[in-house]
Amino acid sequence: MTDTHIFFVADGARLEWQSWLLAASLAHAHQGQAGTHLYAYASPDWLPQIGPVTRAIYAETGVDLRALPEPPDWAKPYPHGNKIVAATDHRGPGRGIFLDTDMICLKPLTELADLPATHVAAAPEGRPTWGPDDRWQRAYDHFGLPLPTDRVRLLRGDRPEHLPYFNAGLVAMPEDAQPDGKRFADHWLETALDFDHKCKIANKRPWLDQITLPLAIARFGYTAHVLDESWNHALSHRGSAIDRTPDAHILHYHRFMFLRAAPQWPGILQRFLDLVPKAHHPAATDQLREMNLLP
Repeated sequence: MTDTHIFFVADGARLEWQSWLLAASLAHAHQGQAGTHLYAYASPDWLPQIGPVTRAIYAETGVDLRALPEPPDWAKPYPHGNKIVAATDHRGPGRGIFLDTDMICLKPLTELADLPATHVAAAPEGRPTWGPDDRWQRAYDHFGLPLPTDRVRLLRGDRPEHLPYFNAGLVAMPEDAQPDGKRFADHWLETALDFDHKCKIANKRPWLDQITLPLAIARFGYTAHVLDESWNHALSHRGSAIDRTPDAHILHYHRFMFLRAAPQWPGILQRFLDLVPKAHHPAATDQLREMNLLP
C-alpha cells in the first residue's frame, strides 16, 4: 500500500490544544495501518513554546513535530496559507493528507492513498463563500484557463450545484513529483502567490487557499476527486443532524461547543484521556475545562 502522510498545523495556543484531540483520534483510527505517518507543523517562533503536554501527546501518538518551511512573500499576512506552506515540506513518496486542526478522525483515511497519482481529493464547500460566477470567470481568465463545465454540489443549505469549490480543511494530494519536477503542493503555492499578487480581484481573504485549490488543479492538469460529506462533515449549526452520517471519516467541528454536543464526544474524550500519560492528566483536563469541553 502507498504510504499515507497525514499532517496538520499547530501554530499558536488554540491550534496546539485542538491538535491534542486530532492527534489522539488519528492514532486511534490508524492503529495497525502500516505506512501511515503523522506530522504537526509550527512556525520557528512558536516551536520553542510547544508545551510538555503537547510533546507528550505527540510522543504517544507518533506525531513528528516539524518547523514550518520558510513563509512565502504573501501580498499581506495570510495565516491560512500555513496549510499550503506545510504541504510543501518533503515527507516522502505517497499521498499527503492535510487536515485542519479543528477536526476529529473517526475512520482510517488510508484508502485515499490509493488514488491515482494525478488526483487531488477534497469535499465541496458547504456554501458559496466566494464568487459569484463572474468573479470566478476573472480568476480563470487570469491563468488563461476556460471556465470549467463540471459542477460540484455544495454541502449545506439547499445544496446548489456550483463551479468546483472545495473546503480546504481536508486535501489529499500526491507527494510524488510530476513530470515538471514539482509536486502538487508546489503548484498550489505557486498559484496562490501569483493570484495573491497579480490578480486584481476583491475578497481574496480568508478564502485564498480555497479559491486557488481548483485553479491549481486545472492549471497543472490534475483531476479533482470529489469526496462525499463523510470525509469532511461539518458539525456547526446542525444540532443532532450528525446522526445522518454515522459513518463519517472526519468531524469538522469549527468550535468546541459543537464538538461537545456531538454524540461521539464521550468516546472521543475517553480515548484521549486513555492516551495521555498520567503525569500530564491534571494539565490536560484543566485545559479541556478551559476549552468548555469538560464541565
